[in-house]
Amino acid sequence: MRLLAVHHLALRSVLGVAMTAWLSGQEPTTAAAVTEPGRTLTRPLDIVLSGPSGAAIERTVLVVVDPAASLVTGGFGDAFASALQRHQKTMAKTRLGLGVIGQKGCVVVAPTLAHNEVLTALRACLGKPAGEFQNVYADVRAAVGAFGPGGGDRELLLVTLENGDVEDDVEQTATLLRKNKIKASVITSEATLADSYWTARPYQQKPRGTTLTGADTAVIDVPWGWLFQFSSANEMTPAGFAMWGLSRLAAATDGRVYLHATASQTTHQCALFARCLFCTGDHLPPDDDWTPALVDRLGPLATARAETYQALGSDPFFRVMVETWRDAAEAGLVRSEPAVKLTGTSAAADRARDGRDLDLTDSASFERHAKRADEAALKAQRLGEHLQEQLDRIGADQGSPREEAAARYTRVLLQLTRVNLVTFAAWCREVAPAQFEQNAPVPLPPEVPSVDREDRPGGIGYSNFCLCHGVRPFFAIDLPGGAALRAELEGLDSLYTAYQARYGKSQFGQALRRNGIAQFWVTFPGAVSKVPRVRPKTDSDPGPVTPKRPPREGGASTGGPAGPTTGGGK
Repeated sequence: MRLLAVHHLALRSVLGVAMTAWLSGQEPTTAAAVTEPGRTLTRPLDIVLSGPSGAAIERTVLVVVDPAASLVTGGFGDAFASALQRHQKTMAKTRLGLGVIGQKGCVVVAPTLAHNEVLTALRACLGKPAGEFQNVYADVRAAVGAFGPGGGDRELLLVTLENGDVEDDVEQTATLLRKNKIKASVITSEATLADSYWTARPYQQKPRGTTLTGADTAVIDVPWGWLFQFSSANEMTPAGFAMWGLSRLAAATDGRVYLHATASQTTHQCALFARCLFCTGDHLPPDDDWTPALVDRLGPLATARAETYQALGSDPFFRVMVETWRDAAEAGLVRSEPAVKLTGTSAAADRARDGRDLDLTDSASFERHAKRADEAALKAQRLGEHLQEQLDRIGADQGSPREEAAARYTRVLLQLTRVNLVTFAAWCREVAPAQFEQNAPVPLPPEVPSVDREDRPGGIGYSNFCLCHGVRPFFAIDLPGGAALRAELEGLDSLYTAYQARYGKSQFGQALRRNGIAQFWVTFPGAVSKVPRVRPKTDSDPGPVTPKRPPREGGASTGGPAGPTTGGGK
């Protein structure tokens, strides 16, 4: 009994005892509370189809399938057939039905005891995989009527690996399921951490009446789009949990979330859009093996969006992080602003805005860029020091463990941005001008000009060397900046090491490793072209209702060539 009591107390600590002050003294539901371990299709199908008791009892199960290509290649049809075979006896009284996302009315086979009809219809729908955005929440609401007035347990299993990011009204869907006493369980892909992918692409076409989201959170709670980071690390870092909307359906109905990934999606990648200076990308960092308890402790809330805003608004770590984020955006250190407005002890949604653009790479005005970089570096230092002072004043257990991790992540990124600004300023003064002196040697890649050496430089390009091995190895690299840079690198190493000691075996630790030290080069007209910005269609030409889903690269949670990712934390 004593061991059970200790285990119970440890579990409560993992899920965040510090959050008990939220929501009128009740511990809020987190995604960790509804997410099951494992990444296979076998276990969730066995649990859902065999039922809660493992005995042949009267019940209704409606399987709603989103027939994307990733579900077909994942072998869902064969896995479902095998599960039906294994649980023939326990399903003798189970009325089984099938809904297909994108089909009119959703339900293609009403709940029946003739299970082979469901299997036949399932194989037919998987034979025609779809690549469009689909609103799974609207189809789930349409499918509720198929349960009818019959008694017994009622469960809806939503299988969608790609479309949990197309939201219309998640809470309306959850309310309808609860009203009809239907438990909703979900098989889906792992989301990426506080995913800002769609927020950064506001002009992406989507089905009418929907919003593209896709984060593991109801509110993006990690600053993204940092200066001189080629990509946003959070968009490439597995979250450990599903997209918020799907976790919300499960949490609201006492259901479960089952994450799915193939074996090829569980391998470590040293760098994605960055490069590694210190290995070929096939190493395994010592803290890459995630700790499930830590991953769970840093999981997001699975409460309604309005309740999430209320909880975050009273969290001291979230508040100081949001204030710093907004100041950093004003200073041009990060291209995003938080879509949150702090009011008193609460918070509310705010219109997403772009941060200030410092225009440090749009021309070859090296001296001007260096001066502006010096000013921005000083601002990064002041913001970092001010944030550190605020973090030091917040006592233990005064806020959410997740929001504390996000706030401390912001502190490290401010110092990393200062390092990159110091490097950039030195490069502008010491390296770039020398390339255009008389008898200057032809630069090595990637500093390759156009064929005509008489061309005037057009701008500045950059890439990143990732922090997968930490900061200390960069002490031995000849980077522009000299002694001033060395002092900033030592400061970054201290912050980085402390952060990884605490969060290294989690989604936040991996996100930090996927940021990088910047490298710069001069660009020439014609060598690099800007990607045209896609504007929305006019009101008179709203575009297709179900536009095609574009490929999502770099650890995407929503399909694409790389498929869903996993951090191995479950």
